[in-house]
Amino acid sequence: MPDRDRVRPRSHRLHLAEVVPLADRRGLTAAGAVAIALGFGAFGGFIDVLTGQGLRATFAIFFVVGCALAAALAHREDLYAVIVMPPLCYLLLALVADVIDKAQIAGSWLSQQFAELLSALVLQAPVLLVATALAAAIATARRRRDRPAAPGGARTRRSS
Repeated sequence: MPDRDRVRPRSHRLHLAEVVPLADRRGLTAAGAVAIALGFGAFGGFIDVLTGQGLRATFAIFFVVGCALAAALAHREDLYAVIVMPPLCYLLLALVADVIDKAQIAGSWLSQQFAELLSALVLQAPVLLVATALAAAIATARRRRDRPAAPGGARTRRSS
């Protein structure tokens, strides 16, 4: 019997979680923060695509609120992920909205997607920048607020 057909002993099996936790009693995990941002953005994008062409004001409002909410509720150790998350979520939402919207541009599917994505990034850049800046500001404020106190309970001051 070849080695690859052998069953691993029980102690050598991989132990992976069956379901990725989105939240616990402390707040949202990084995956939960992404789910909130994507959920809010997808809802706003869905409304915009149904009522007209492309992503517009409803998407912008829901996406920014979703990113801010994710930054406010995420675990302290996941705050860096929350800062990186808005551009990645925006990219995914813009691609999905374009596929749903089915904009007609001459050329292959890949060139259509590239053209639409470039257009979305140029036209909606303020939304992306506001969402990223707001998430970064909230994460930074939370990080400063939750900083452990100096030993002895007193704040240290530099002498001049």
